[in-house]
Amino acid sequence: MISNLLLFICIVHVNSYVLVSGYFQSKSKFKQSKVWSLINADWFYRVIIVIILTSIGAISLSKVEFLKQIFIIDITDSYWFVKFYIAIYLLSPFLNKLIEGLNKKEYNYLLIILTVLLSIIPYFTGEQGFSNNGFTIQHFVYLYLIGGYLRKFPIGELAIFKKYSKQVVCIIIFFSCAILNYIIYRSSQSLNNVNSLINEITNNLMLMSRAYSNPIIIVQTIAFVLFFETLNIRSKIINNLATLTLGIYLVHDNPLMRGVLYQWLRIDNGPVSNYSFILYIFIVSFAIYFTASLIEWIRQKTFHWIYNRKNSTKIRQKYYSWLNKLQKLDTVKS
Repeated sequence: MISNLLLFICIVHVNSYVLVSGYFQSKSKFKQSKVWSLINADWFYRVIIVIILTSIGAISLSKVEFLKQIFIIDITDSYWFVKFYIAIYLLSPFLNKLIEGLNKKEYNYLLIILTVLLSIIPYFTGEQGFSNNGFTIQHFVYLYLIGGYLRKFPIGELAIFKKYSKQVVCIIIFFSCAILNYIIYRSSQSLNNVNSLINEITNNLMLMSRAYSNPIIIVQTIAFVLFFETLNIRSKIINNLATLTLGIYLVHDNPLMRGVLYQWLRIDNGPVSNYSFILYIFIVSFAIYFTASLIEWIRQKTFHWIYNRKNSTKIRQKYYSWLNKLQKLDTVKS
């Protein structure tokens, strides 16, 4: 019970990251250097982690498995988020043109259609109508467009936010969604095995209860993001920590590292069964967060130092000079 309720409260993390990216990137210019930065971070941690874990004997991999792990283009499901995040960033210039060109009525219709196709239908059919559990590029595009909408057409102007505190409304919606999702999940468990029709419905609801595309989680994510939009916080510390977020994910959620780390910390023993374990989970979470933050901070400083070396600068200049020549050649042909 406790573990499931905590999950439904915290499940907005992935959606929030992508939605916020759409919120800010919809008004920002595309930078090729950011793509390379994401690829470098992804590749660095994959290589370092597999080398360290195999060296200390924590894992055992065949030569083929070892090579798969260090490929820059990940051919497995590890780091799925990074793959799609890079993809959505590459698509952002085109999505931004779409966002810029749509008026509010057109944008509303677009989001309604996408919500029905990519959220509501998959939720009630268990992905049998349209396949989208949130681990897809179409889901990232959907969230990006929601973020762009919130930036272009602030919903703080709605009547409900003029009558009631926006922060209070967002908090109520957020926790109501978490509780509702939990109730639906538990009710589906209780009603399972009643008859074939109900079983089909309850199985779909249980399957999709934790899916990032779940419409309840989508609403919960929007409320979560809008709540922080109301806060006027200006802190260099928070901004600096925010730049470490992706690196923290790459450190602790590496598929090889996760298995070893969770076993070592003894947090892979099944569902939460008592309150003392909840406290332990929070302590472990903060410990992982700050340790991974330190590792990512060191990596960023190291890469920044390498980036500013003369040899690195020369390589970049040659690369961008080559790109400019290609662009000019393409312009001449056109």
